[in-house]
Amino acid sequence: MKTTKRNQNIFKDLKIKGNYNDFNDFYDENKELIYKSIIELFHEFKKTRKQTLTLFVSANIKGLEWDTEFNFTKNESFVLKRDLMPFFEDNEDYETCSEIISLSKDLTK
Repeated sequence: MKTTKRNQNIFKDLKIKGNYNDFNDFYDENKELIYKSIIELFHEFKKTRKQTLTLFVSANIKGLEWDTEFNFTKNESFVLKRDLMPFFEDNEDYETCSEIISLSKDLTK
């Protein structure tokens, strides 16, 4: 499913190499990379006046080109703690957990 018109606010273009059997295979293998890219995107909100930033992710799944856009606003920083933090806690990556806490505080001031 090739996107014909891409968002003009793309902050990061993440092209993931490899050929995956299904979406779950792709997501399980690349979750950390995607989540760290989302963290990077929220760091950018500290430097820009843009209201929306986009993470564009593309991969080859079942031999087909697949892509999607994850659009975030600064006000959606709650996803850092709600959705990303549990993953890093489960993997005992406390450095990234600390980064998320600090970033969340900075964005909600």
